[in-house]
Amino acid sequence: MLLTQQHEGTIVLSEAGWRRLGMAILTKAGVAKRDAQTITDVLVGGSLAGIDSHGVRNFPAFAKKSKTRIKLVKEKGAVALIDPGETPGPVYAMYEMRKTMALARKYGIGCCTTTSGRWVTNLFCYMQLAAQRNMIAFAFVRTPPAGAAWGGSKPVFGTNPIGVAFPAGPKSYPIILDFATTIVSHGQTLSTSLKGLPIPEGWFIDKDGNSVGETLVSPDDWEKWVTARALVPFGTYKGWGIAVTAELMGGALNLIGTGSSSNVENGLTMIAIDVGAFVPLNRFKKEVDRYIAEIKSSPVRKGFDEVLLPGEREFKITKQRKREGIPVDQTSWNDIVAKCKELGIDATAYK
Repeated sequence: MLLTQQHEGTIVLSEAGWRRLGMAILTKAGVAKRDAQTITDVLVGGSLAGIDSHGVRNFPAFAKKSKTRIKLVKEKGAVALIDPGETPGPVYAMYEMRKTMALARKYGIGCCTTTSGRWVTNLFCYMQLAAQRNMIAFAFVRTPPAGAAWGGSKPVFGTNPIGVAFPAGPKSYPIILDFATTIVSHGQTLSTSLKGLPIPEGWFIDKDGNSVGETLVSPDDWEKWVTARALVPFGTYKGWGIAVTAELMGGALNLIGTGSSSNVENGLTMIAIDVGAFVPLNRFKKEVDRYIAEIKSSPVRKGFDEVLLPGEREFKITKQRKREGIPVDQTSWNDIVAKCKELGIDATAYK
């Protein structure tokens, strides 16, 4: 049996199996092989890190013939404006990350943004690439309105994820952040629903601004349910301020639009800093490692197992899933199997 059942309702394939299956689905659907490889790397990388909402379950969403047309609209010194056209999100986002790093290597710092854009999925993979290339990196994504202002009740900003990366030395994992500026991402609320768990109280408010209590939402009703409500910003008024920052960095700097003024799926701005342009890289990494060790030596509070750094959980999950395989919920697996049948692929032939 090539598929293994981790526990009831969960299907597990090896990393290699997911990569083979993902490439089969995408290329059979008409995605160019090079683009299919990038999309597969990002989706499998997301699931490896435990970011299941932005991982392999999304292969069917990318299984359609696409047009890759990335145009450099403007470049001035260390900054560039990119038109991705109808290019799949992971493909243009990876291009933008590499272009931003190339500018940083030349000028010490680089910044790129886009004139339009589709869903880029998780930011973790792009930030991880920057850290591996000894770059500090930032990413700001503007998405359609889903969250209410602090003190408001109407959606006026997107889930607006932010990514951050800091390279570390050989003794430590890189510091990587990838988080929505709403209390959770829409993808996480869907993951909760797919697992048969209730949406917790405090994630959403209704149209009158009242907190929505714990609610069990079926996957079939999920989209209608969430769009009738608004997510709240994380971190109360401070998180609201960070959400506005992401909205403006991802939607105003490139004139994509903000709030209700734009119908673009994603606006993406990336910044990269070449550490070596400021200080010797080895000394920077030594200081990062020293600070990480100081944090890890902190006495652990009651109710916690250990002190974790940003990104550490994801790297530990990656090690585990490389050994044990990557799980996906039964509903998502059924969607993948249905897409495979449509494309003439035997999903059970992969492991």
